[in-house]
Amino acid sequence: MRHLLNVLAVACTAALPVTSWGQHAAPSSHMVFDDNFPGDIVIISVRVPADGEAVYTYYEGLGWRGTAAGYAGLQAHPRGHNFICSVWDNPAHTAPITAVHRGPGTKTEGFGGEGTGLKSWNFELGWEVDAWYTLVGRTWSVGDHTQLGMWVHAEPTGEWTHLVTFDVAVADARFEGGTDAFLEDWLDTGSEGRTTNLRNGWKRKLDGQWYPFAAARYSVNAWDLEPGKRSFAFRDVWDGGIRGEGDKAYYFMSAGGKATPSTTNPSTHAVPRREAEPAFPTAVLLDCRAMQTDQGWNLTWACEPAAAPPHAFVLETLGEGSNRVLTREQVIEPHRRTWEIASAGSAGKPQPTRVRLSCVDLFGRVSEPVDVALP
Repeated sequence: MRHLLNVLAVACTAALPVTSWGQHAAPSSHMVFDDNFPGDIVIISVRVPADGEAVYTYYEGLGWRGTAAGYAGLQAHPRGHNFICSVWDNPAHTAPITAVHRGPGTKTEGFGGEGTGLKSWNFELGWEVDAWYTLVGRTWSVGDHTQLGMWVHAEPTGEWTHLVTFDVAVADARFEGGTDAFLEDWLDTGSEGRTTNLRNGWKRKLDGQWYPFAAARYSVNAWDLEPGKRSFAFRDVWDGGIRGEGDKAYYFMSAGGKATPSTTNPSTHAVPRREAEPAFPTAVLLDCRAMQTDQGWNLTWACEPAAAPPHAFVLETLGEGSNRVLTREQVIEPHRRTWEIASAGSAGKPQPTRVRLSCVDLFGRVSEPVDVALP
């Protein structure tokens, strides 16, 4: 299990007969996709249907291996509907994992149990049943460290949220495949049915080429179905495969409740893909303003929440009466929304009169630049 509520589990154990505890969890299921190569961007869309919601369920959309291995997805938690993203510790790390950015409502804390690491939670954002949520993870190198960010696009609002960015003390960590989606009952509640839907998986290869997930291997943890194991009482209560046709097709996994196998364990399923790359609108910069300061100027801006989120920003300063670029600087800092611009200083240097800001979005596309006059 990826996540355990240990205190609650102990309390429940004391209240149940010894013979009934520990064999009544819905079977844990996996859908492992065919991206068997490293990449720097990974994407999946996840939906929990109304009849597939059950408390104490983890609906993982993205699970990856490597030196910054981790997972991200949705939880039906006793406290509410939660987004979670975690990265495991690894012997290759030279320092503890830290969070360099926490989005609105995101909290971070260490975790233990099945390995250790740093997790992020976000209950404030929330999620709705019968709605698609697109999870996007991206890694990039910062010196001898790797930063790993997670974003989510919500179908009900049409907006993106940057959930978290982790700093991992290891060089050049990437998303190692195949990417794993996971369905878990973490508290022996197999009488309740739970279902996850999955579609539109992507990975960007290290050469920049996009790969659409074209097939997946569905499996149920067979070792949990043996007598005395955690899912023995529900050993035949699972299902997985594909629903819908054509562009409406998606993968599904069900466990517990009234699920009945319609396939074998394991089994392979495929959804044909025609797209060449993810089809999200390119990032748009908004409300760019410059204010004079004692040392120069302070530039601020916003980003269109319905367009792709930014990943890097490029700032050019320009001289009076021409498009000659005086300086050019790029930073990879997705959450940045301000930039301090120094004046030229000495009298012999040309003074900037305008700045030009553009961004490289999460998917590697460049936004339209915005010119701002310096007061």
